[in-house]
Amino acid sequence: MSAVNRLEMRQISIEFGGFSALSSVDFTLAGHSVHALTGANGAGKSTLMAVLSGAYDHYRGEILLDGQPVSIRSPRDAKQLGIHLVQQEVDVALVPTLSVAENIMLDRLAEGGQLYRWREIRRQARALLAQLDVSLDVRRRIDQCTLAEKQQILLARALSHHCRFLILDEPTAPLDRHESERLFAVVRRLQNSGIGVVFISHRIHELRAICDRLTVLRDGRLIEAVPMASLSGEQIVEKMLGHQLADIYPPRRKDNHGETLLSVEALHDDTLLKNISLTLRKGEILGIAGLAGAGKTELCKALFGASRSRIARGELHGKAWKPASPSASVAQGMALIPEERRKEGIFIDEPVTMNLSVSADNSFSQWGIFGHRQAWRWAEEVIQKLGIRTTGPQQTLRRLSGGNQQKVAIGKWLRNDADVLIFDEPTKGVDIKAKTDLFSLIDTLARQGKGVIYASGEFAELVGLCDRICVLWDGKIVAEMDASEADEETLLLYSTGGAPA
Repeated sequence: MSAVNRLEMRQISIEFGGFSALSSVDFTLAGHSVHALTGANGAGKSTLMAVLSGAYDHYRGEILLDGQPVSIRSPRDAKQLGIHLVQQEVDVALVPTLSVAENIMLDRLAEGGQLYRWREIRRQARALLAQLDVSLDVRRRIDQCTLAEKQQILLARALSHHCRFLILDEPTAPLDRHESERLFAVVRRLQNSGIGVVFISHRIHELRAICDRLTVLRDGRLIEAVPMASLSGEQIVEKMLGHQLADIYPPRRKDNHGETLLSVEALHDDTLLKNISLTLRKGEILGIAGLAGAGKTELCKALFGASRSRIARGELHGKAWKPASPSASVAQGMALIPEERRKEGIFIDEPVTMNLSVSADNSFSQWGIFGHRQAWRWAEEVIQKLGIRTTGPQQTLRRLSGGNQQKVAIGKWLRNDADVLIFDEPTKGVDIKAKTDLFSLIDTLARQGKGVIYASGEFAELVGLCDRICVLWDGKIVAEMDASEADEETLLLYSTGGAPA
């Protein structure tokens, strides 16, 4: 390990189709440091790290390692210099049909040129996991591993090389609090071994807990590069937004909700949900609070008919109803914005136009022929209405930030005018500016008379946005309260199986 271990990016600029993604950005990373990189969606964080990890070769500027200029024009160049990226979508970097050991040693196996014995491969994999204080069955297939375990496997793969600098892109987005704490312990262990870590996150409290330095980007430009302790959480958010931090939640709506839209009595599924009863009225935002594993996603899918369930009695729009299938739910005016938007809510490799028209009624079709021009005009209208940051309706969704992808996942339901909208962890992986936009959008939908179910483990969001809150624990609703009388501590207490004294 180099005694200096210092990486510098100087005056980095890059454009895509005439759009400037980065403009003269400087960034410095030292060994033994955990460096926070933050900014609003579209600020340039991932693009800057993509340059560092060799994903783009058409950037301007220079990169120095221990004071010496280096050329990074491919991922292979970066890895040879000891620079490794663990991206947010961990499944993309893993082979699901191979074992844990094979995935950890994948780069070495792909190089060829020498014979490996399976016993030795597994031994090396165990040794790398041991460096992270992680114990896994290295014979297990990747598709049998949890998200947290997959992340640990990618960290072990990075250590299989001469890793000097490690980039973690939104590493806690798919993790619960306990898993995040375990990750922090691993990061500190890597830091103590001399590795420089870049930690990209929107969660300010996490950055303050784990990082010693901070760089803030906004609109592709460097805003601040300072020790973490020099700024408060509020100041960091203000740097990200470019203006003073006001209340990010819309003004609370008056309790003038209309008649009941949806009513559910004694809903059960075959795995977790037990005796769920709830009502949703026109113009109301109903919060569903719960920690990971409480049943939030299971409830959202059951209500939408995406998983099997049974109920004693149900009504939708005043008529007898029970969950049947997603297609039936769409026909009845229901919509689901799922937690795993890339897997279940959008087509990540298709253009914005296709994603915004996929859930529409047949108004784009005539005599069985799809009207591309009408769909294009509709996409332009939604882009304008929701403030989706994109180069145009033709842009592939993969090129959009997480917050803008989420806006598309919502926008696709606007054409068929759904009036019961179910949001499952809608701000997952979304920054503070995009959250503000989403809160405003959801509030607008409620003011239009739509009923919104908002399921989240972010208790501050539930208190700030919702009208009523139901708390899930172990598949059961254990409490219901008016949001104006709720607080985060009470929600946490109920969500862990407790009750106020």
